[in-house]
Amino acid sequence: MADSVRIRRVAEQVRSEVSQILRDEVRDPRVGLVTITRVKLASDLGAATLFYSPLGEDPDEARQQELDGVMRSLTGFVRRSLSKRMKLRHTPELRFVLDDSIAEGSHTLDLLRSLDVSPAPEDSGAAGDDE
Repeated sequence: MADSVRIRRVAEQVRSEVSQILRDEVRDPRVGLVTITRVKLASDLGAATLFYSPLGEDPDEARQQELDGVMRSLTGFVRRSLSKRMKLRHTPELRFVLDDSIAEGSHTLDLLRSLDVSPAPEDSGAAGDDE
């Protein structure tokens, strides 16, 4: 139980530090505004999967592939920067994965908004009314 608490705590710290590294230290204009949505950390802290999402855009297939390549190329730099910021015996191997859950949620909301459904009439004599 204590291990899982430690893993969650370290994963949150990794998420925070990598977000800061991407915001403050990465100067590649192809990255743009990227947020780290969550981090999945191996139980031995040897590997971390970082889920990222571009902010303010709904990337098409070409942009997704470009961003994926850029994030992959940043892995070594981000890992070195992370090792300087965090006091861990071994800095985890990093793997960036595009998190499309935000885009899927946005698409779902758009679909729900596009439905032409009129609200159900309120039933004034419904059971359970306290009048």
